[in-house]
Amino acid sequence: MQLFFGWLAWLLTVLGGYLAVLGAVLCLSCGLYYAAELAEEYSVLTGKLLRYATQGVVAGHLLLCLDGFPFGRCVTGILCHGAYAWLLNDYPRLELSSPAFILAILAFLLSHYSWFTFLASGEGPFLPFVNSLGFFAVFVWLVPFSLFVSLSINDNELPLGAPQAPRSSSAFRALCDMVRGAYGRTVAPAVQRGFHESHGKRY
Repeated sequence: MQLFFGWLAWLLTVLGGYLAVLGAVLCLSCGLYYAAELAEEYSVLTGKLLRYATQGVVAGHLLLCLDGFPFGRCVTGILCHGAYAWLLNDYPRLELSSPAFILAILAFLLSHYSWFTFLASGEGPFLPFVNSLGFFAVFVWLVPFSLFVSLSINDNELPLGAPQAPRSSSAFRALCDMVRGAYGRTVAPAVQRGFHESHGKRY
């Protein structure tokens, strides 16, 4: 009986953990969607904040260098944020095929690889998991995720975009709308058909 209660508690804990993660993801998605609407409405102010954030993170890399972090990795982080700053030249417009966008994607991957290998190899000071997340949130994710939420993309450049007059919306909102449209065309009809078939067999 004690073993049974142990497994039951473990299952309830796992279920509660997954529900908590799902709730956090939903809350984060709603918050990002609302932030994308605000960024689209106040594009001038958002552009200034993004420039200040980029300059602040670059200054943070300089402080890391003075604090004893590897010079090469700090320079890599600064160059990556220089690539992000290139996107601000045409803010808030975003062209998926532009050299600035492609370079920003490569810089994002390079920044991840550089700092992840640094923290995982034990080359620097040991950071607990929460501290490592905070480090990545400031020095790796802050500027590119803010750009992703606030930059505007031409809807005609999306893979599922229907031919129509050119219009722009936030890249994050466009991605959410694309996923929602794909769900409405594929998953939702299948679920409805399955429900009607099972309902018809029952009665």
